[in-house]
Amino acid sequence: MVHLWGSRAKEETEMSKSALGEDTRGDIAVVICGEKLDFNLVYLGCQMAKGAKRKVHLVHVIEVPRALPLKAVLTQESERADKLLNSAMVIAEKVGCDAVAEVVQARDAGPAIVDEAKDHHCALILIGLVRNSDKTQYDLGKTVPFVLANATCRVWLVQDPAPQPVMVG
Repeated sequence: MVHLWGSRAKEETEMSKSALGEDTRGDIAVVICGEKLDFNLVYLGCQMAKGAKRKVHLVHVIEVPRALPLKAVLTQESERADKLLNSAMVIAEKVGCDAVAEVVQARDAGPAIVDEAKDHHCALILIGLVRNSDKTQYDLGKTVPFVLANATCRVWLVQDPAPQPVMVG
């Protein structure tokens, strides 16, 4: 008699572990920016973490202008961060994944993301990018290139194309 269900679960666990890298033991950091793409990233990260028996760190960075102290209370941004992270936690709960949500205030998001991943010993960072139709084809902003260049773990960049203008005619 062949038990296919057990082998499929084992296969999913092995796929999740290989996605994190050979012989790695870290968690997964998912960067939450407020784009529709975030929820796909959260779902993907939670599925991988659950399969590999790891934790997901949901990270939202509030960039504080240099004119303000780093610990300034930014009420509007904090409320938005809470809403985004609460929505992400709902997804993690539905998947059945162990997740922690964190809001980080920093001058620049890139270094904050890299530091959070290091601090939590993450094996993978999931970050999204939605192309802006107003910008040149290769503009990745400043955060994504910094994370790609400085992360001490794997980084998966998921890009959504720029929204197409609606033609009325």
